[in-house]
Amino acid sequence: MLATLAVALVLAVVVTMRYRPGDSNVTRTPGDRVAPSFTVADLRDEDSTITLDQLRGHPVVLNFWASWCVPCRKEMPAFQSVYRRMGDKVAFLGMNHQDSRGDALELLRKTGVQYPSGFDPRGRVAQAYEVYGMPTTVFVSAEGRILASRTGEMTATQLTEAIRDLFAVRVPDG
Repeated sequence: MLATLAVALVLAVVVTMRYRPGDSNVTRTPGDRVAPSFTVADLRDEDSTITLDQLRGHPVVLNFWASWCVPCRKEMPAFQSVYRRMGDKVAFLGMNHQDSRGDALELLRKTGVQYPSGFDPRGRVAQAYEVYGMPTTVFVSAEGRILASRTGEMTATQLTEAIRDLFAVRVPDG
């Protein structure tokens, strides 16, 4: 019993030491899955809604996040930076997941995020997209097909590379 516990402890330490945020790659999908449509409240304006259909014709970076998610907090300034540099070449949409509106708005304020965010307190959109961890970023083609997804924190460089590779869009330096 003690030997088993010791082995488990050593493995846990090795895995923890080897893990670095952003190590996981973007997982490409065959491109034949249509991105599930949705209508959610706009996080910043309760009287407005956000739909995926509003973004048709533009490649979309759909980022699922929550105020209680530490890696989400860490990656949001990088997403804002890339969003700012992209202009209208790529649409960014945050999807606040199972959160309170007040906490979510406070995180947007603290991180400086300006791109639109939907409010999904019940997590229905994440369920439709088969999201099982936070943060998760889904890359949707201009035609509305899921090209790839990634669970885990992304840096600005990783996000820029994914946009370039998946959407064939150059991200301006900035």
